[in-house]
Amino acid sequence: MAPKPKSRQAPQIDHDILTEDFAAQLDSGAVHDALAADTTLPPFVSPRGQSARLDRCLWRNVTLTAPNARGLRLYDTQIEGSDLANLDLTGGHLERVEITGTRLTGATFTEAQLKSVLFRECKLDLAFFRMARLQHCVFERCNLTDADLYNADLTGTIFKDCDLSRAELSHAKLIQADVRDCRLDGLRGTPADMAGLMISPDQAPQLITLFGVKVKW
Repeated sequence: MAPKPKSRQAPQIDHDILTEDFAAQLDSGAVHDALAADTTLPPFVSPRGQSARLDRCLWRNVTLTAPNARGLRLYDTQIEGSDLANLDLTGGHLERVEITGTRLTGATFTEAQLKSVLFRECKLDLAFFRMARLQHCVFERCNLTDADLYNADLTGTIFKDCDLSRAELSHAKLIQADVRDCRLDGLRGTPADMAGLMISPDQAPQLITLFGVKVKW
């Protein structure tokens, strides 16, 4: 079993004080201590192109009006059972965020900063993490098939029981990244890219072709 990272911090959110005026607050560009449930979220970017900041919020069973959330700043937030496919968080900042049971197919985290973020039982197939920086992040039982992690900093990231089939890891930083419980069929990258990656003995044959080794019996 992969070790639980001691340094990941959970969201600091008080559910008892959450208000239901999420959409009304968002008009100002900043939201705090608010609940959005069983609804479609309004656009995250103002007509002037300004990105929003969200603190101590809970999203439950929500969908998107528009996918553009570039530069969104998200702190101490929980997202549960939602459909956020194609959400564009390019250049965003997520800190102390937990996302569970949520569809993020095709979501874009390019050049985003993720710190103490937990993805649990999420669909992240075809997601883009290009040049993103992940610190103290955990993926549990997630579908990351065909995900693009090109040049991402995944140092110390924990992947537990995830499907990383055909994921792109070229030029990613993988020191102490742990994939010992994961499916790695068709993982893409080079031998140099795999330096520092933590795998289990039974996964070695899946990666051996990356090193140009041919096994003959």
